[in-house]
Amino acid sequence: MKNYAVFIGSFIVLLFAFQIVSGLFLTLTYVPETSQQLNSPMVSVFSFSYPFLSATIAATVAFIISNKVCKVKKSTYK
Repeated sequence: MKNYAVFIGSFIVLLFAFQIVSGLFLTLTYVPETSQQLNSPMVSVFSFSYPFLSATIAATVAFIISNKVCKVKKSTYK
């Protein structure tokens, strides 16, 4: 149960951090469209989901953290 609690806690913290960082990144790299670009029909083939990517990275890192924390706790009790 502690492994799950460590995973959930670290996932929430990491997801919040990744959302803040990705929001800052997207805000800093935003370039407004000019009137020329608005008139040209451009279709985006690749759609990229930043929330999905940040959630996947946060879950992966949280899983690694929870495994390392529980492994350290188990080795100290032996």
